[in-house]
Amino acid sequence: MHFQRMTPTWVSPAEIRDRRVFLGRHGEMSVAVTSEGELILRRPGPRSAVQARLARWGLCGRSGKLPKVRLTLAVGTTFQHRVWQACLAIPAGTVDTYGALAQRIRCRSAQAVGQALAANPLAQLIPCHRVAAADGPGGFAWGARRKAAWLKEEANGAAR
Repeated sequence: MHFQRMTPTWVSPAEIRDRRVFLGRHGEMSVAVTSEGELILRRPGPRSAVQARLARWGLCGRSGKLPKVRLTLAVGTTFQHRVWQACLAIPAGTVDTYGALAQRIRCRSAQAVGQALAANPLAQLIPCHRVAAADGPGGFAWGARRKAAWLKEEANGAAR
């Protein structure tokens, strides 16, 4: 399926139906999270604005306490899926480099890893904010302030 880059904003709960929370960004894509932890991406997304909380089912990626979930992604390439899966293994509150992540998945290009992370549609659940350039923070589609805040929040949570 073709993936379209989205405006970097939080995905917010949009609708609850059949024990699934449907999320969306400007109607471009929807994400369904089931109470069993299954994550499903599809397009186009619902446009209603019912507020719900992912924390009800323990799906809180920013806290670093994300349970094991089965990701059923209808977007992204096989390579992007490999990168996103490797990103899930980075412990909360820690930072790894694009180069180290590339080596872990046997890829020769840190830049390709960075591009795959830039296409991550769910930064709250696939923690691409935990990856930085070898010489500094690197890019982050959702903004440098948010990246720093999420890392600080995770580090504080890990210290408890």
